[in-house]
Formats: sequence, structure tokens, C-alpha cells
Amino acid sequence: MNFHKSDMIAELVTLPRRFHKLGNVSMFSLLEATNYFEFHDQISEEDIRDGVVRCPECIQEWLQYSEDKRTSNGWYVVQNEEGLYETGFVPHAGTRTNRVQYESSVDACASFIKHELEDIRLSCAT
Repeated sequence: MNFHKSDMIAELVTLPRRFHKLGNVSMFSLLEATNYFEFHDQISEEDIRDGVVRCPECIQEWLQYSEDKRTSNGWYVVQNEEGLYETGFVPHAGTRTNRVQYESSVDACASFIKHELEDIRLSCAT
């Protein structure tokens, strides 16, 4: 299989769009179909950031995906009361950890996407 990084990144940044549109498919299945599991180590947060810059409407889609997640733990991205974007992790205990604030929605979204994709990849590998 040929690896076309730019094509994969375009697929990755639009995952919530396809997830919402299809409705009856898991995020794991969508991610698996991109071949991310095979090439995860060749996709950096910076690569994802470039993809988000090319698809700015994806930012709102990822913010909505994060808000809609039905889990008691995992990564999140939100816009806080100060107008900054925050990413972090909520473990089973419920206290937010690994919190980072960004002025740029692009940077926050790229960070969240990479963390979320890795979380999906690692949780399904066990």
C-alpha cells in the first residue's frame, strides 16, 4: 500500500464529519480505514495542524465531537470562559489533567486530534 500523508491527514481532520454523517459506525472503524494505525508514527501534531489550517471548518466539528463524547474519561478540547482553547485529559477519577491552554484554535485542535487518535489507537490495541 502506498502511503500518501497529505491524503491521510485530509481524512483524519474530517473524521468527525464522517462520524456524524454515517451515524452507525465507530470512530475506531473510521480511523482504522484511514490506515492511521499502520502509519501513526509518521503523522505528527504539526502535520495535523497543517491539515486543520487547510480545513478550518474542521475546528468546530472537533469541538462538537469533543463535547458530544459519551465517556467518563478521555481527551477533550473546549473554549473556556477567557476565550482560550483548552485541551486536557479526564481520567476515570474525573479531575482534569494534562491541561494546556492555547490562544489559537488551530493549535488546540491539532493537539486534541493527535491525542484523541492515539488514545483510540492505544485503547483498541490492548
